[in-house]
Amino acid sequence: MPTFKPAYLVHGDDHGRIGERRARLRAMAEAESGAGGVELLEGDAATPEAVVGALTAMTFALGRRFVIADGVERWKDADVAPVAAAMADLAALDLTVAFFGREDGRLKAPKALHDAVEAAGGVIAAEGVLKPRELPKWLVERAAELEVTLDTQAARALISHVGDRQQRLLREVEKLAIEHGPEAHIALEHVEEAGAHSAERQVWSL
Repeated sequence: MPTFKPAYLVHGDDHGRIGERRARLRAMAEAESGAGGVELLEGDAATPEAVVGALTAMTFALGRRFVIADGVERWKDADVAPVAAAMADLAALDLTVAFFGREDGRLKAPKALHDAVEAAGGVIAAEGVLKPRELPKWLVERAAELEVTLDTQAARALISHVGDRQQRLLREVEKLAIEHGPEAHIALEHVEEAGAHSAERQVWSL
């Protein structure tokens, strides 16, 4: 059973990765508490006032409650004070709040929200679009999260085969992890073999 922190802030300009993390958290929350235990605020509904209302609402729901706010990149520092106050006793309330900020240009999750999440004992994760030279290390780290070891050489080969789109690369690493199983060591030859099989399938489809 997963252990949830009182608060999360996931922000950055890699909107695809942020969307995936939100979907994963929501699925885990619904598995933990059912759909009725999860309140989703997104778009124009993800206002500081709505979050405060959700955090302070009286409820007869059993188990942990989850509040997900997607759109905090539009908030200002001055908006956060009432939210931070409502987050003061999250651990005692058996409640988790997760903030998602899809940053772009001047739209940034406010620093005051970073501070509020840290003060609540939460976790902050930045998801940014990587430079090409950063991709091999990133792939190795994502593979480790999937409980497999990916060689740096194999990571470079994978980028050469499928390009530098992070979401596509992540899908390929997930396929390799499923194919080879937990604690597998994925080397250059495994990536090349997978690439050859993919090319063969494309030829047969033609």
